[in-house]
Amino acid sequence: MRLTPSWFGPSSEPADEERAGTPDGMTGVTMIRGPENDFSASDSGDDRCAGEFLPESDRALLSVLDGMNTPATVDEVADELVKPARPPIETWATIHEQLHQDRLPALDASGAVEFDETQGLVERSATRSSVTLRFSAPLLAAISIGFLLIFIGLVSVSVVVA
Repeated sequence: MRLTPSWFGPSSEPADEERAGTPDGMTGVTMIRGPENDFSASDSGDDRCAGEFLPESDRALLSVLDGMNTPATVDEVADELVKPARPPIETWATIHEQLHQDRLPALDASGAVEFDETQGLVERSATRSSVTLRFSAPLLAAISIGFLLIFIGLVSVSVVVA
């Protein structure tokens, strides 16, 4: 997991020896730089700001997940929720924490998604999408038959009248 917003990036490209995996003990450390704007926010405002980005209902959160390519990481879901805004990293971290600890495990328990807490991966359940497909084809067939019957009725009436 990245554990940082997508708009944060490495402060510099790693040196060749870092890419090769030198045994200096520092190869796993990545320095990050902030965005151009300097955000300053208090901890008490982070929860309030996070509420602006987190959907209130599970249905709204599921619609966001439906619009994403899954499996997705919690980081990617948090990035999707705050798009196109770039809130302070503290706000993003609060959103990430609420998703990882509360919202996604609850959706996993209900069977709406499959959430792997250890890897931070969320995937829309296959059973839900297959149920949606199962009901949409018969509904489309019923509507088509209804329009066909109306068309036949209108043609019959126009032939009788003519």
